[in-house]
Amino acid sequence: MRIFSTKHIFISALIYSISCTAAFASNSVSITEPADGAKVSGPVKVCLATTGVMVEPAKKGVHEGKGHHHILVDVDLPGNLSHPIGKDANHVHMGDGSKCKTLNLAAGKHTLRALFAKGNHIPYNPAITAKVSIEVLANVTITSPPKGAMVSGPVKVCLETSGVEVEPAKKGVNEGKGHHHLLVDVDLPRDLSKPIGKDANHIHMGDGSTCKEIKLSSGKHTVRALFAKGNHVPYNPALTTEVTFNVK
Repeated sequence: MRIFSTKHIFISALIYSISCTAAFASNSVSITEPADGAKVSGPVKVCLATTGVMVEPAKKGVHEGKGHHHILVDVDLPGNLSHPIGKDANHVHMGDGSKCKTLNLAAGKHTLRALFAKGNHIPYNPAITAKVSIEVLANVTITSPPKGAMVSGPVKVCLETSGVEVEPAKKGVNEGKGHHHLLVDVDLPRDLSKPIGKDANHIHMGDGSTCKEIKLSSGKHTVRALFAKGNHVPYNPALTTEVTFNVK
């Protein structure tokens, strides 16, 4: 009878140990968006999902099996998982309990790591983590006027960028930065290694502005945006877009 009890206790403990290990192993986080290896335009929306743990705002405190997301941008996991996760441009906290976060990332390749932590921002140990590698593509868009619009002059042209930063030309040549140019009713330059000309059809926005009013005659016009460095030399491949509209 004593032998049976001992065996029974051993088997029960083994089953409990296996069940706990399986439950612990099921605790995971995944990055559902963007996909690993994706090429995306910024800003980049990062969405996460969990299994075995529950997402809740940090203000609710420390509760086992619960916590919130952090996104680590282009950095490794912390060497010491017993310390709170730092908070800076490379360590993004989602302490509000959200499951998606939009990041402004420079053009180029990036590694995004998800790291789940408790309400005090201390990660679980072993780390509940996942990672994806992506490439952010730089682009420029004309936000107004819309394509095919009928507008009155003077025409206000506004632009946005992703993956590159707008700054005044006087700040010089800095990779990933530059300013806008508007090309009115003309093609892109054939030689992108030379500075963009400056005349009625080649309008510089070297002050770092993102909107420009231009006077155009009545009729159909095509305005091309062309992003260039501080020396007015365009990026290659060209960061460009265009819109065709009508002026009353």
